[in-house]
Amino acid sequence: MAGAVGILAVLLVAGQVATGVTEEHKPSELVGTWRGTSSCTDRVAAPACQDEVVVYDFTPGAKPGTVTWKADKVVEGKRVPMGEMDLAYDAGEKCWFAEFKSSRVHSTWCLVVDGTHLTGTGRLLPGKETIRKIDVKKESGRVVPH
Repeated sequence: MAGAVGILAVLLVAGQVATGVTEEHKPSELVGTWRGTSSCTDRVAAPACQDEVVVYDFTPGAKPGTVTWKADKVVEGKRVPMGEMDLAYDAGEKCWFAEFKSSRVHSTWCLVVDGTHLTGTGRLLPGKETIRKIDVKKESGRVVPH
């Protein structure tokens, strides 16, 4: 019986690693409201890029192990929606990862949580130029008007 329990434990851990969901990186580490900056890093690759004050709301995603990211920029003191996408933890990239594609842009996003500090990058595809750096901090229970 002890052998079966050990095998089951190995299979559970292997399943978590394969899906990217681990004890260390659960959606709960992102869930909440974060505020800070999103700065342009390559104006040659992304000439229309603008530095922004941002507010990000993360909520549990529809699929297990995912988070929905709602991104707003702050313009004249008001939140302006930029869009939303789902993220999942990618063990290979060591970050919460998403790919975004529209008629204007194709990019990947990689977010790293360190307690109440989140950093990240936006990369343009297909060349993988880093076009944005994100630096935000988690808000503590304060409600930000939409």
